[in-house]
Amino acid sequence: MRAKKYFTANEQEKIRQAVAAAEQRTSGEIVPMIIGASSSYTEVELAGLIVGLVTGAAAALFFGYSWGVTDWELAWPLLGAGLGFILCRIPSIKRRLISNARIDEAVHLRSLAAFIAHGLHYTRAHTGILILASHFEHRVEVLADRGINEKVTPGTWDEVVQILTSGLKSGNGCDAFCAAIGRCGDTLAAHFPRRPDDRDELADKLVTEE
Repeated sequence: MRAKKYFTANEQEKIRQAVAAAEQRTSGEIVPMIIGASSSYTEVELAGLIVGLVTGAAAALFFGYSWGVTDWELAWPLLGAGLGFILCRIPSIKRRLISNARIDEAVHLRSLAAFIAHGLHYTRAHTGILILASHFEHRVEVLADRGINEKVTPGTWDEVVQILTSGLKSGNGCDAFCAAIGRCGDTLAAHFPRRPDDRDELADKLVTEE
């Protein structure tokens, strides 16, 4: 499923309104984002191809004729490689072949890249916060700028991650995003109340990428 198709236009508007409402109470900037996957994980398809090739070759040797090699036996390694490659491209299978450590690393690196690419580090008081959901991995990461991290305690965003993760798994992604945004707004408002000269530094919208 493409990330940009994950929410309807009405749902995206509802999320936009949640961001705007949260930012009315704080000088912080909240950017919700959903992506298709944090990495291509091409090593999984490569491993599937190699395993299939070796398995096919072993089968050809085991079941083959003693005298000579037939065209069919030559095809077995290719068929095995193709089958292994195709199976490893099925999302539900591919995800199970990737270690949690690899997924954690990929989601974190993609979050860092998105944080920079969308200018969250350019806010006036360094109070940008990214809420990123990665569809393929079923993972959520909240990344805050240094101005926020200087005032909030470690683990502050665990509740936000839990809210959004549970909502996405249950099919209530829009409401979950809105709730997560609201919770971030509560935390930011407590530490960074809206200033008289506050201005909207980043667009209020759901960012979608593949």
